[in-house]
Amino acid sequence: MSGETVTSRNALQFTNDNKNAYAFSGEVDIDNATTTMLEFQTNSEYLISKLQIMNGTTSNEDFKYLVFFNNVIVARWHFLYASTTHQSMPNTLHLTIPPFTTVKITGRNETSSTGRDHTAVITANVGMPQRVGNEA
Repeated sequence: MSGETVTSRNALQFTNDNKNAYAFSGEVDIDNATTTMLEFQTNSEYLISKLQIMNGTTSNEDFKYLVFFNNVIVARWHFLYASTTHQSMPNTLHLTIPPFTTVKITGRNETSSTGRDHTAVITANVGMPQRVGNEA
């Protein structure tokens, strides 16, 4: 963990007190190729997190989203026919992310090859692993 600011938009960043963490994608075009919106790795901490994915355009297109922990799909959903701007799909997905986990969030336009603006944001409370043994 670190309280220092990291410049990569896909890096997991921590507040100076290390009690909270966050990552954001910036604007990403999601077309008919699977596109990674966020990818980061946790260290010894675990995260009680909230993920939000927002669509910044209107369309009659379907989008598929996947969340991977260490290359295993832990969440997937299909968002059908975005008809208003700034849709969030689902509004908030709650995830407990274990220590030493590579997290990857992808999106794909299932209807069209047109790229549509999306953003992904994850915020989390940081937990520490329990001490083991007879440490004082």
